[in-house]
Amino acid sequence: MTKQIAIDWDDNELRLVVGQSSLNQTSITDAAIIPMLESGIFDTLRQAIKERGLEKTETLVAIGRGKAELRELALPPVPDEELPDIVRFQAVRNFASAGESATIDYLVTKRTESNVHAIAAAVTPANLKEVREIITDAGLNLKRVTLRPLSAAVLYLASEKTRSLTGDIVLVDLLADDAEIIVARDGAVVFVRTVRMPSADAARPKALVNEMKRSLLACGCTEPEKIVIWGRAENHAATFELLNDAMNGPVEFANPFDFVTVDSKIQSKLPDHVGRLAPLIGLVACEDRYADRLIDFLAPRERPEEKKDYRRTALLVGLPIAAVLLVSFAVYRQLAALDNQVAVLNTMNTKLKKDVVDADKSVASIEKLDQFLDADAIWINELRLLAEKLPPSQEVILKAITATSDVRTGESTLMLSGSAVSPSVIEKLETSIRDEHHSVASEGASEQDAKDAYKWAFSEKITIPAYYARNLRYEGIQKATAKPEVALEVAPEAKSE
Repeated sequence: MTKQIAIDWDDNELRLVVGQSSLNQTSITDAAIIPMLESGIFDTLRQAIKERGLEKTETLVAIGRGKAELRELALPPVPDEELPDIVRFQAVRNFASAGESATIDYLVTKRTESNVHAIAAAVTPANLKEVREIITDAGLNLKRVTLRPLSAAVLYLASEKTRSLTGDIVLVDLLADDAEIIVARDGAVVFVRTVRMPSADAARPKALVNEMKRSLLACGCTEPEKIVIWGRAENHAATFELLNDAMNGPVEFANPFDFVTVDSKIQSKLPDHVGRLAPLIGLVACEDRYADRLIDFLAPRERPEEKKDYRRTALLVGLPIAAVLLVSFAVYRQLAALDNQVAVLNTMNTKLKKDVVDADKSVASIEKLDQFLDADAIWINELRLLAEKLPPSQEVILKAITATSDVRTGESTLMLSGSAVSPSVIEKLETSIRDEHHSVASEGASEQDAKDAYKWAFSEKITIPAYYARNLRYEGIQKATAKPEVALEVAPEAKSE
């Protein structure tokens, strides 16, 4: 068995599990939750690996809400080999961050006569590059990059203790700042959601109950067979009591280390919040047995290569060769005439070279001007769009808007600060603003002591790419220079269509 290390991290801590897995057994030899150093993840991971002597170990990385975008897709009932192309096409249309360069993988959750239901995830090249750099800097060998919630779900659903369960099962993983909610139906994951939790401990159980109800409603689950919280009962007593009273299904705890074999040397050294390590234990346990149930951004699902038909290839190649041989004599007789034409074209080409050089200089000058203008978004348009997309004033108020532009990169940024009545309104605000030209990143949200209804303070960062300002500018130029008579000629055709 090959030793592997599974890791994930957030702003507060680095989580790490070391183990070995085979078809019949998974053995865990080390597990730790390490506070993040002030210098960041690079130094924290490098120090942890060096202390344990784990350099050059195969590494499995789990990423969550901050690094990847997740969506449920309903696709046409196409064959399996066509799904990768269909998923990528739909993802580019529906994901805010999934451009042509994004890495996209998916997991089929359900098939019917009319649809194929799938969970799709996208990660940008920048985020994937950052993960590679962090792992390489620590001297590790990166093997897989997957989603946190799915690996934890596979650990539970594939276990001999639970694989016979039917109905709807809800799995909850409570992290330092987030909560991951997974709904499985008859042993297969059908819904995944990660939500931001309040910073105050007293507010977290109630917020989790509200998010659980929303999640169950979204996936059509009214009475789950059971609700499973990853971790120990003593660490989540308040959450257990509130969930047990508020939800229809029974609530129980699951220690992820009960699903694997744990080295006796680390039994007494296991961290208190063992539930946070469930995705990493699942990642080690499922690597050899259930890798097909995971999303992998290093090796996403692709259309299978078609087997070559050598007879068909020989026929396709042989026929053109035969045709070339038959007409070669006729072509040879025309070579003299073609030589004359080449001489004429060379003369014309010499005359045109000067015009091409002048045109290239003009294009270069215009490009420099465009790069300068790209760094200044059309702020009046951006503010108008923001006003149109914001939730109503009884749900959210803005207290500050800061607009900046970076001349070097051409990116423009809007920083919003304000207050909202609930975390769901903040999420609604982010969703309404985010589109293919505006990426939205939360800079933090916290509950505040307010006398009015706006008890949640938030800060959002809206990033506008350089090409967006250029496209709007050229659209305006095109409209301003359009000939009126051309519009009159096109309008009747458009109306008839």
